[in-house]
Parts: sequence; C-alpha cells; structure tokens
Amino acid sequence: MAIVKPEQWQPKGVASLEPAALQAINENNHNLCVVASAGAGKTEFLAQKADHLLSTGICRAPHRILAISFKSDAAKNLKDRVRQRCGPDLSGRFDSLTFDAFSKGLIDRFGALIPAPYTPSPDYEIAFPGFRDWDDFLSRHGYRHLSGKTLEKAVARCRLPIATLNLKNPEWKDVLTRFWTEYYQDGDVTRLTFPMINRLVNYVLSHDPRLVAGLQATYPFVFLDEFQDTTFGQYDLLKRLFLNSGARLTAVGDNKQRIMVWAGAMPDAFTTFTADFNAKQEALISNWRSHPELVEIQHAIAVSLETASAKPEAKRVKDVDGDVCAIWAYDDRASECEGVANWIAAAINSGEMTPEHLAILVRFKPYEFEDELGPALASRGVRLRNIARNPEGANIAIQDVLTEDVTQCAMALIRLGAFQKAPDDWHTIIERLSLIWGLDPDNEADQEALQNQLGSKLTELRTHMEANAPSDALCAALVQSVLEFIGERELRAAVRSYRRDNDYIRARDGLTCLLKESAEGETDWVTVVNNFEGIGQVPLMSIHKSKGLEFHTVIFFGLDSRTWWTFEPEDSEEMRAFFVAFTRAMQRVFLTSCRGRGNRLAYVDDLIGDVGVDRVPGPNAA
Repeated sequence: MAIVKPEQWQPKGVASLEPAALQAINENNHNLCVVASAGAGKTEFLAQKADHLLSTGICRAPHRILAISFKSDAAKNLKDRVRQRCGPDLSGRFDSLTFDAFSKGLIDRFGALIPAPYTPSPDYEIAFPGFRDWDDFLSRHGYRHLSGKTLEKAVARCRLPIATLNLKNPEWKDVLTRFWTEYYQDGDVTRLTFPMINRLVNYVLSHDPRLVAGLQATYPFVFLDEFQDTTFGQYDLLKRLFLNSGARLTAVGDNKQRIMVWAGAMPDAFTTFTADFNAKQEALISNWRSHPELVEIQHAIAVSLETASAKPEAKRVKDVDGDVCAIWAYDDRASECEGVANWIAAAINSGEMTPEHLAILVRFKPYEFEDELGPALASRGVRLRNIARNPEGANIAIQDVLTEDVTQCAMALIRLGAFQKAPDDWHTIIERLSLIWGLDPDNEADQEALQNQLGSKLTELRTHMEANAPSDALCAALVQSVLEFIGERELRAAVRSYRRDNDYIRARDGLTCLLKESAEGETDWVTVVNNFEGIGQVPLMSIHKSKGLEFHTVIFFGLDSRTWWTFEPEDSEEMRAFFVAFTRAMQRVFLTSCRGRGNRLAYVDDLIGDVGVDRVPGPNAA
C-alpha cells in the first residue's frame, strides 16, 4: 500500500473533524491528554489518529499501535472502526484490548518467569470475589475488625513481593500474605483476580527489563480510552512500560464520567498523567450524539460537576416530537412497570424506534428489574434482554459473548447461512479467514481459493439449515461445524487470549449456549440469528455497562432516594453516574421516580428543572 505524506493525509469516512481533533491527530512529538466529553466522538477520533499513523508510515511495519479500553465492547467497536477507516492491511497492526485482556495476555505469555512463590499455574482460574467473599476471608482469618472493601482495594494496590512492603500498619502485610497464599494454595490450579493479574504483570516486568524493552519496541504508539477510570495498579503498569520511553501516549476521556473510584480508580488520573508524562492537552467540544435540547440539560449537569465545563456544540438534529426529557412519577412499582411497558410498546408499534435502539438503564441489580419489567413488556409483545445475564449453562455474560472473536467468526458464517444476502458478513469472514489461515490478502490465487472454499461451505450450511428447524442439538452441531471449517487450532493461534483451554472453552461455550437460548421456540434461522444479536429486544443494563454506548431513547429507572441512598449533590460519583446515564441518549431521556421505592431526589429535580425538565405523572398502564 502506498504511503501518504503526512501533510496530504485527509480524514476518511467523515465529512469533517473539529480543529482540536485535527490538531491532536497531527501531534506525534508529545504525549497527549485529550479531554472528550460525552458524545465527542472518541472512537472516531482514535480511529482517525490510527489511520494517520499507519497510512503515513509514521507507525511503520513491523511496529504496532496498542489501544487499551475498559470494556470489551468498546475495544471491539474501536477495532472495527479502525478496520473501516484503514482497511484490513493496515488495521492488522492495530491491537485493541481491554486493560484486563492486555494484562492477562502478558501473564499467559510470561507467567512462568514470575519468581516464586508468585508463579501462577498454567491452568489458573479467573476469580470474581464478591463483597461477601472478602468479608468471609477476613472472618476466617480472625480479622473481623477489618473491612472487606478495604481488603479489595489493598489487593489491587499491593506491589509484589509483599515481603518488601513498608506499610504503616504492619498487620496488613500479614493479611495480604495470607490472601495470596490462600489463592495459591492449590499448586495445580491458582486462582487469580484481575487486580492480582495486574500486580503479577508489574512484578514480572520489574524482574525482567527485557520484557519492557520488547514491548516498547513493539508499541511506539499507545491509545488509552476512558482514561478517567484508570486504577492505581493499571497506572503503575503504564508507567513501568512507557514512562521516559520513546513511545507516544494519547489518553482520552472525561473526568465528568469518572464512575469507578469505588472500584479503585484514581481520583486524579488526568492530572497525574499530564504531570508524569509531560502531556500536551486538547479538548474536543463537539457533541455528535445528542441534539441541542438534550445538550442543554447535559450541560447543566456538567456545570454542577465542573463549573468551568465548556458547553459542547450539538451536532445531531432533533427528529422526535413532544417531550425529550421528563421525570415520570408513579405511586407504586407495579404501576411504574405497567405504565413504562405500555409507553414502550406504543412507541415501538408507532415506528418511532426499534426495540434495540431503546435502553432501560438502572443503577445496579438489573436482574431485579428484569423480573418486574420483563413480564409487563412480554404481555405487550416486547422482549427485554438483560445483557449482564449469563446464558443458561454459560460462564460469561451476554454482552461479553457478543464481542468474543470466536463469536464474530462463527456468527459471520451462520448469518451467511441464514440470510440470502449478507455482503458485510462475506467481507468480514474473508478478512478474518485470511488472517487466521495466514493468507496474503493481495495474492489473487490465495483469495480465489479462499472464496471457493467459503462458497462450498456456505452451500453446505444453507442446505442443512433450510432442511432442519432450529434445536439445541442442531445449534451445537452448527457451531462445531463452522469452527471445524475455520479451524479451532488456527483460530486459537491467531487470537492470543485463546491460548489457554479455559479461556477458549469459556468463550466457545458462551457462543453455543446463547445460540441455543436464541433458538428456543423458533422455527426459522433468520429469527434465531436476530435473537442472538438482540434485534427486536429492548436492552436492560446498569449504568456502568452502558459506558461508551448510545441509544435513540433512554429510560432510566430509579430516580429516588432508596436507589441512590449514598447520593451527594454537586461533585460526587453519584452525580457523575447520573451524567453518564443521561448522556447515552441521542433523542430522548425519561427518568422514572416511584414513591413505593423511595423519596424524590430534590437536588436533581431542581437542577434539571431549571432547564425545563418537569416532574409529571408517568404514562398510564392502560
């Protein structure tokens, strides 16, 4: 591919970019701190910067770009956007991962180099302890006077080896030693949390500087998305790898959306990064997601968090009639669910939006709202989908199943089998198979042979799917058939996170279980595929799971004192979470308040009431 001169480079796939974005894209001599509020187009900005680096040869082969996100769907979205902007050749040198996946990949490759007694077993298990597990550990070891939440944070911030730590309270050295010992007590199967993995990576890198040098040589450019939620351990890793190196880091995010301090995020990540990495600052001020009326309300919330917040320039056009925001007040939870379900069904039936373009957001515990709201919607012919739920028989959430590489490969083939025309999937599977099978995308003979093989497989798939109705057995056989065609060994060799059996089996079984669940009661494969992808279903999720996503309409359940029992006005994590929920919407936001669940939040009512958001009786359940 011909190299473009930097001064001749132009953005691809968009009409224009704001001047600050272009300035940040062209700045490659300094580290960057890019402040980008909700809807500012962080994914597009990073994709354009990746294209600039790759297509101009500033990042020349074999060098690669490392992009780190906090959610798997955000990492996938960025990877897909870069492929759209750069094409398959250049995007093959763009590694888009979550922080957890990046750290875990290093442990999978270099875990054997970690000095004893911290050397993990090759078949380690990922542990997800809950608050009861932390408290139970302290109770069993005679530390009832200590807090489980404090222990969770201490593990995340504990540098290894523990014996060298100089702690103000020496008791914690004993606590942490016992914790690591318990998780390593089975010599055959180590249990590791992701914060423990992060600390192990820091330890092995400090023990063997050659690994640091190798990673620096591989990644001269690093993107850090949603940087405001970076934890102390993750920041330690970044410093270990890239501080005072020749790498250029671009940190992107927004302090107003910092909602992970409770989970160990740094309270001042941008300030610390700017000082440590001597970063230049840029601010993106456009809002490509929401129309002016919503941006006006968002800005009122933003100013309550940061008084100097600049008002974004709204780029989206309003295309709905009536209210775009209101607080729907209800007396009890039953009438709340019935009324909201009735409004949703009417809006969908009128063609205002499709079910998947509306989101139900809750602060936490979406399964409780699934039990209440799901039946009310179902009685009106609308399906609710809790994306945080594991499919029956799987050990992975629906939201994560959809982003797995094995899912992307297998479902492209299954969609081609179900639909008569699916050109996007044809191009996707050609690109992926070329990569997995090690074929040259520019070699005509290789590509012709690939297309012939793919065509024969699709003929077989379509014949089989047309002749057989969906069933559990057929779903399992279908997944196995397409994976045999792709080549499981080749797929696992191409996807670093699948090198360990446990990780690959977890992803593959999640795919199979979700496909089986999607086939329940269905008679045709088109409907099964649509069910799998959530087409025709209203997604339900927590605020934290909604980060980075956008929807036509958002309905937020639970604007009350019991749901937000720790709510503090002004600059608080609760208000930041509220800001995140509010800014997911492109056209409308409705918030429900129920006296049966708690008192109204007067501060929030007054804040958004000043910009025209009224508390009104909620839609009836008629």
